[in-house]
Amino acid sequence: MKTLEQRFAIEWAHCDAAGIVFYPYFYTWFDQATERLFKANGLGYPGLAREFAVSGMPLVETGATYRNPCKLGDGVVMQSWVDEWKGRTFLVKHVVSHENGDFGLEGFERRVMITPDPDAPKGIKAVQIPDAIIERFVD
Repeated sequence: MKTLEQRFAIEWAHCDAAGIVFYPYFYTWFDQATERLFKANGLGYPGLAREFAVSGMPLVETGATYRNPCKLGDGVVMQSWVDEWKGRTFLVKHVVSHENGDFGLEGFERRVMITPDPDAPKGIKAVQIPDAIIERFVD
């Protein structure tokens, strides 16, 4: 399983009045990490569209468990990986730790891959995830 690791500092703009990261930022970082993880494996959005007719990877479920607050000035490390491939869905996990190794939080995103479908009520449909995509995430 290939893992994306990112390091960054918690800045003033990320924090609430108590100096703790305002939780929606974690969801922005999760989304960015998923895109970067796919891109690092040669599957940026243009490539997904060109090679597999995948037009997006919308969320169907998401969540996080917080243990140790991330505060203004903290350095953090976020690791992200695809933890499960299951038919039309896949599960991306994200773990945020403080630079000293203390656990901060764990989040997840369950997503589907979609393709345009003019006959579907919303104009899109979820598709079976191709083995050729999954293989790019295996070490």
